[in-house]
Amino acid sequence: MSRKLNLQDFLPYLLNRAGLRIGVMFSRDIEDYGVTLPMWRVLLELWHRGDNRLGELSERTSIDLSTLSRLLVAMQRKKLIVRRRSGLDGRALSVTLTQRGLELAESISPYAIRYEDIAMKGLSDSDVRTLKELLKIVYQNLETADREVLRQQNSERPRDKPRAAKTPAKRRVKASA
Repeated sequence: MSRKLNLQDFLPYLLNRAGLRIGVMFSRDIEDYGVTLPMWRVLLELWHRGDNRLGELSERTSIDLSTLSRLLVAMQRKKLIVRRRSGLDGRALSVTLTQRGLELAESISPYAIRYEDIAMKGLSDSDVRTLKELLKIVYQNLETADREVLRQQNSERPRDKPRAAKTPAKRRVKASA
């Protein structure tokens, strides 16, 4: 027997709805600073953890790599971050807050705290901790399921047929007269 869904009680809708509402409200406050919501996530992560490699930053901010790369270019133009090659081979990219980026993160954080407080109004401290822990579990469950789906899709995808190795064209040898 399949259960009948009610949009107003459907968890993915409720999560999305709450996230959109707080995102719209917060975005209005930070737009005067010339910062978007994704930029704020990067600023906050770098402020909290310090230098981050590009891959770690992508994972921690939930911004895909190609989008994050473009975002970091814009943030570097605004002098909020510095990108540097790191590692022994120089391929890894490390991202660091500039002084300006640090000051901006500090200036914007009271808005973020205010909206979290507004969203949690009427919940006890214990309820807030429980809600956050439950949401982390929900995210982990979805991340695991997504990896499994991708793994299954990759295993079901037909493999390319091996291609015959190309043989080099025979060279013409000029006969000497």
